[in-house]
Amino acid sequence: MSAANVRVALVGCGRWGEKLLRALSENARARVIAVADVDRGRLSRARALAPRARLVRTIDEALAARVDAVIIATPAASHAELALRALEAGADVFVEKPLALSAAQADRCASRAAALGRIGMVGHLLRYHPSVVRLVALARERRLGDLVSFSAARLSMSAGVAGAGGGARSALWTLGPHDLSLLSALDSSPLAEARAHLAPCGELVTLEARLESGLAARIELCSSSPTKERRLRLVGSAGVAVFDDVRAPDRIVFLDARGAGAGPPAGERAAHLELAPAGSELEVPWREPLSVEIEHFLRCVEDRAPPLTPLDEGAAVVRILERVEATLAPVDARVVAAG
Repeated sequence: MSAANVRVALVGCGRWGEKLLRALSENARARVIAVADVDRGRLSRARALAPRARLVRTIDEALAARVDAVIIATPAASHAELALRALEAGADVFVEKPLALSAAQADRCASRAAALGRIGMVGHLLRYHPSVVRLVALARERRLGDLVSFSAARLSMSAGVAGAGGGARSALWTLGPHDLSLLSALDSSPLAEARAHLAPCGELVTLEARLESGLAARIELCSSSPTKERRLRLVGSAGVAVFDDVRAPDRIVFLDARGAGAGPPAGERAAHLELAPAGSELEVPWREPLSVEIEHFLRCVEDRAPPLTPLDEGAAVVRILERVEATLAPVDARVVAAG
């Protein structure tokens, strides 16, 4: 395939699908052949972004346009079924997270893609964020020493997964895949234990996990928070790295293991950051994560190369979500008050 010759169909053009369509329309490698959605209003809006695309109501109509790849951005309950249909039709697939709402469905998608020799990628967007990519590289290079703990706060003012229910389940399935995929990138050792707790307000979910390597993880999730928060903290034996995607998406702040300022890893250029005056920071060249993600998928389709976030990873994340959801229990308000 040559540039601008990956024939793509987008299935689902809602709030996020429209963003994907915009990223596709801006990428010289993609030719948007078809956009499918059951809502005529969404199709009308898609026309401005993809004026030459065929606007259809079903995935079967989109597949009839003989596309190379299908991007699925429909409600999560339909992800697995639509991905399998696209794979069976001979297309490569990109599926928004979560890959499915059950481990059995997710595993079936991953195994079928492998059996058919198709490219299958899940939209774990955080893995394509330039600052997060740099953070993972620092950890793998042991620039923070041995990893001890990983913590994250992912609070959204409005987010939900259609078909996943509301409240805690929505937070787990909507927001949880981001940080769970990052955890697997930081440490690929098996999960030793995992559980989730629900705060008394019924909105905030805390996911706690421990890997067999000993790395501990604590992830706070909320899909109806009064404020938006996107924070990561990675603690190693030799230092701490902190990332705040809302306040400084192109910065990583470094502290020593006691929380005091300690300068960035050797060889990195540092600058003062108001967020952490006691520490120093690494500036990361910025590019929109969604554009990076779409570019990566298109290159994988062209080169027949395995993606950074394959369907196997999507299935592994779904298995963890299914496991921790079964442990979800309210936290006693008296314990919280006492703490």
